[in-house]
Amino acid sequence: MAAHVLTQQIIAHALRDGARVRQAVLERCLDDVARAATLVAEATAGGRKILLVGNGSSAADAQHIAAELAGRFAREKAPVPALALTLDTSAITQIGNDFGFEQIFARQVRAMGQPGDVLVALSTTGDHPNVLAAIDAARDRGMRVLGLTGTKGRELASMCDVCVVIPSTNRARIHELHVTIGHVICEIVEAHRVAREARSAGGLRLVSDGQSGAEPAVLGPVPSSDRLTSTSKDLSLSELVALRERWRAEGRLVVWMTGTFDVLQATHVTALQTASRLGDVLVVGLLGAGAASPTADRVALLSALEAVDHVLVLGASGSEAIAALKPDVVCRPEALAGDDDVVRGYGGRVERVPALPA
Repeated sequence: MAAHVLTQQIIAHALRDGARVRQAVLERCLDDVARAATLVAEATAGGRKILLVGNGSSAADAQHIAAELAGRFAREKAPVPALALTLDTSAITQIGNDFGFEQIFARQVRAMGQPGDVLVALSTTGDHPNVLAAIDAARDRGMRVLGLTGTKGRELASMCDVCVVIPSTNRARIHELHVTIGHVICEIVEAHRVAREARSAGGLRLVSDGQSGAEPAVLGPVPSSDRLTSTSKDLSLSELVALRERWRAEGRLVVWMTGTFDVLQATHVTALQTASRLGDVLVVGLLGAGAASPTADRVALLSALEAVDHVLVLGASGSEAIAALKPDVVCRPEALAGDDDVVRGYGGRVERVPALPA
């Protein structure tokens, strides 16, 4: 019995610690992750290739990311030229024997790297000589460099064009987030390529097609200039509609819930958690009429909840937003009338939830 309890404690600690580090990345590294994804998307849009390096578990991470880029991450797309330089045992052993282990990646980078290509350098500590030598070689070849490291990797970070520094010294957590960020990059690159191949972005901005001097852009809606808060969860209706096209293509179910959420209570949180379990993306329509708390405060509180993915500030009602967004599931409090026929008309469904406190 004691062994079982210990096992549960280890599991709970690992999961909680992983969630904590993910939240820290969201709060501190969002811009760096966006810049990293834009760097790779811009290079691949221009026909450049991605070379990846890392040691041990980072070698496995490099191979994983390369495979997702060259193959299929979530949707069909043209393949991305991506290669992990950890795979050719003949090259690694010969270079290591003739030039030293420090050069196993650098020699390959000098052989295959071209100006405009991207080197992705993975290292949890950032102090591996062969990874640092690969960065130097990439610089000599006119390549761009993206680094993925941990808190100790400041030297590596200083050598990169863009570096995502995971705020942790725990190697397991760092590896987990490196793979997560790799997946995010793959998702964004894939979305760019699918949209470009379809020749219809549907409101999405794309990176340049490799034209010199073109300003790089990040996939997604143009951010509002009147954002109420600094959180990325606070979106306008046009931004949500643009993202809705991606969610639909990816098969994600969108759940909608309307409310005032004035003086946030435990029953509010429970209702939102229940709604979030009905789909993949929960959008909260925030009503303003009759609220005692400032709108910005309520947006900030809702955005802090893990169950809530996005918040849309409404006027008198959510009817216009529902008609434009066409959520798959609309959660409506019991005994509250609404445009249920409109929801069912476009193929959505209405789920009744307990009445929310005022």
